[in-house]
Amino acid sequence: MSTVVTVTANTLVDHLANGEVVPGGVARVGRFTPIPGGKGLNVSRVLANHGHRVVACGFAGGETGRMLADLVAADGVEPAFTATGARTRIGFQVQGANGPTAVIEDGFPLTPSECGQLLARVRGLLDGADLVICGGSVPDASAHALYRQIADACAHRGVPCWIDAYGPAMEAALAGAHPPALAKPNQQEYAGLEARRWLGCRELHVSDGPRPLRVLHPDGRFRVRPPAVAEVNPVGSGDCYLAALAHARLSGWPIEDQLRYAAAAGAVNAARPGIADLRPEDITPHLARVEVEREP
Repeated sequence: MSTVVTVTANTLVDHLANGEVVPGGVARVGRFTPIPGGKGLNVSRVLANHGHRVVACGFAGGETGRMLADLVAADGVEPAFTATGARTRIGFQVQGANGPTAVIEDGFPLTPSECGQLLARVRGLLDGADLVICGGSVPDASAHALYRQIADACAHRGVPCWIDAYGPAMEAALAGAHPPALAKPNQQEYAGLEARRWLGCRELHVSDGPRPLRVLHPDGRFRVRPPAVAEVNPVGSGDCYLAALAHARLSGWPIEDQLRYAAAAGAVNAARPGIADLRPEDITPHLARVEVEREP
């Protein structure tokens, strides 16, 4: 299998439980289960479940940072985090009958030195890497240039760099000398920038929840309709789409099969209470229900 380096700047130790949250009241739930949080770490978990070697980079500080590294290793992913003076943020998510309710801390402060160390760590992992995937926001304004710098480093070493991010960090990456080889904004993120800003990407996947995706690929334009599911928890579905697409791409599948597998993965995740805990046997039964249409 392949080696994938993921970068999750705004890491999180998330805590999941089932129960009902009543505003203004006390919610008693079952025991919280901690999991690694952040878009790139969701991608990492799915790719590791598909047998790939995954090295997870990002920031991790304090006791929660050490906990994050242990959780990542337990998922079969190699932690390669950069230590920060600020502790890693935490979040809580309660899955109720009407969907999940989440409370998540904002980002944490960084220093220029810490940003430089993470960039150096990623550069040091490019030898032997088949793909780099950056995911999510950045925790502090000092890291707004981080994804752009990683994309530049990947371009110089001939390693594809995919970015699924938003905000100033994504804007900087799109405006850089080497825009990401692939970007996966949702419809709101795509509409938040002028269309021309996205044109530097060689490949663009625009998701819209359970509605069809629009894909611009060097081989053409595609419309991808995911299978209909009873939505339970959509959190992480876009990350599962990206991870499944990476697996199919690295496996050398035809583009239509790549899109079908990715769309099925995103839908399956949305139909489950957990987040990004998918294996091939979870996805393949749903492939026949994905519609992939090549557009003019």
